[in-house]
Amino acid sequence: MIANIVTTLRILLLIPLYWLLAGGKIELRWWAVGVFLTAGLTDIVDGWLARRLNQTSAFGAMLDLIADRLLTLTAVAGLLVGGGLGPLAAVAGVILIARDAIVSALNEALPGRLAIKVSTLERVKVTFQIVGLAVLMAPPGWSLGGLIGPYEFGQLCLVLAAGAAVFTLADYVSRAIRAFGRT
Repeated sequence: MIANIVTTLRILLLIPLYWLLAGGKIELRWWAVGVFLTAGLTDIVDGWLARRLNQTSAFGAMLDLIADRLLTLTAVAGLLVGGGLGPLAAVAGVILIARDAIVSALNEALPGRLAIKVSTLERVKVTFQIVGLAVLMAPPGWSLGGLIGPYEFGQLCLVLAAGAAVFTLADYVSRAIRAFGRT
């Protein structure tokens, strides 16, 4: 299935992404942004292809979910190792990773019973997360117009994503508690 090949490409892009970020070389940071955004674009493309070609499958959905989680983990870990995250952004990144792990565990424990659908808040979280990580990957020395520095803007986006992640996690946990009560 072609969609699974695109998803596999996203997973393979994590290797150069981590290398570009963890090395801490400022001159490679725009390359990291490009790889990160390309990986994000493959997330859109693989879903579109799967639906368009009527090639959706449980395996493809699982592979897509793993690729999404690994992209966040790789970006945060690479930025941490490469010195691109301050304490506040690091905490926000850890919250995002922990939330993904907990939701995945709940979904595994209660397959199909959490009725997880992408909510508006989830879309907002993902948007802030992608923008925040991409901005934090970019090298210093560029401007957003003077109102706020790019690093501060990236941190703010990541913190907002983490806040939204806490709210979405609370929703999933409450669903899980109800589902566990019915077992």
